Amino acid sequence: MQKATDVTAERLAQAYSFGPADRPVFRANMVSSIDGAATVDAKSGGLGGDGDHRIFHLQRSLADAIVVGAQTAVDEGYHPPSTPAEYAAARAARGQRPVPLLVLVTRSLSISPDSAATATTLADPNVLVATCRSAPEAARRRVLDAGATLIDCGDEDIDPHRLVDGLAARGVQHVLCEGGPRFLAAVTAADLLDELALTVSPQMTGGDAPRIAHGARPPGLRSMRLRHVIGDDDGFLFQLWERAVPRTSPDTR
Repeated sequence: MQKATDVTAERLAQAYSFGPADRPVFRANMVSSIDGAATVDAKSGGLGGDGDHRIFHLQRSLADAIVVGAQTAVDEGYHPPSTPAEYAAARAARGQRPVPLLVLVTRSLSISPDSAATATTLADPNVLVATCRSAPEAARRRVLDAGATLIDCGDEDIDPHRLVDGLAARGVQHVLCEGGPRFLAAVTAADLLDELALTVSPQMTGGDAPRIAHGARPPGLRSMRLRHVIGDDDGFLFQLWERAVPRTSPDTR
């Protein structure tokens, strides 16, 4: 196992680079306690540490789009996307946009633009709101009036395949999903998850917090293989998993 203190910034970026594919690569970045909890007091932030924050921002810098459930974004205090200065030159060299898109996923459009922070996020040109056609018309109008850009990704519910197809049409190749657990479960059930970056936090939480994927169940088990594991002096483990059998065709679903 590699130690984080022995890994240079360049090698760490190489270690977390997205795998090649002829369609968008979908990676989830999640954190879990030793006993499997994805949150503490309904937030994942309490499970992280300095090393986790470093890898969190590194992976964002490598992504073309960050996808997250809207409720998770509200709970965790998300803001419009930005790129730390240390990663800006590398993004430009790879031909990426200056900042990744932020995609908020919500079936009901229950995002209140009443707070200044939420209104600013919704109106940002680098933010998309993914919903479905059955979302309440009043909620749709409220979010649109706040300046949001909506994309419909299904009729009665959000189809993760339509979401990825819509992002691909916008030139997105590297998708980073940051939860929440129910949305990740839906992605896994749709057989779209290619890679999983998992931080194992050296904490026991107890309680009834959800797992990193909590909800819809795929028709069969999803086999993954470990690409790397890195540890740090605080006891955190940073794992990167990938499909045991890579999927190369967008028609293989």
